[in-house]
Amino acid sequence: MSNESCQKCYGLIKIIDDNKKSYRIMRKQVIILSMTMLVMGIPGYALGQLSEITLSNPTIVDMKGHQKNDLYVGTPIGFSSIIENHGTGEKRFTYVVRVLDQNNQIQSRSSMSVNISPNQSLTVAESWIPQKAGMYSVQTFLLNGNLMSSQLTDIINTNIVVK
Repeated sequence: MSNESCQKCYGLIKIIDDNKKSYRIMRKQVIILSMTMLVMGIPGYALGQLSEITLSNPTIVDMKGHQKNDLYVGTPIGFSSIIENHGTGEKRFTYVVRVLDQNNQIQSRSSMSVNISPNQSLTVAESWIPQKAGMYSVQTFLLNGNLMSSQLTDIINTNIVVK
């Protein structure tokens, strides 16, 4: 591409939709659109890098996978989420669950690493046995599966009460 043609297209981005209709918009518009989507998000999901991986809000379940509403000291609690790979390649990730008490002290941290194929969804779960009654914050998120892992999704906070 010559300097002259490059100068003409500087600051423009071409978008082609599913109907092969093309649009030209300024980079500034793309940044504003991207920031709006980032701030607004998709309710009930945490988006991964490039929105290829999504993580649902966790469901509180018993050890048979049935949804639980009442949580008790000494009884195992499961935190189940759905992970979807919207990308074209296989992804490796680590599902992380952290339980924090009212003083923001970590009471439990568990994780599992899994590979997910393109256009596949998985239901994953980690469990915890509460030792004391009280209010807790459960944090769920995904890390990439690399040796030097980085966060793939935003942290989803869910508040629970243990009786």
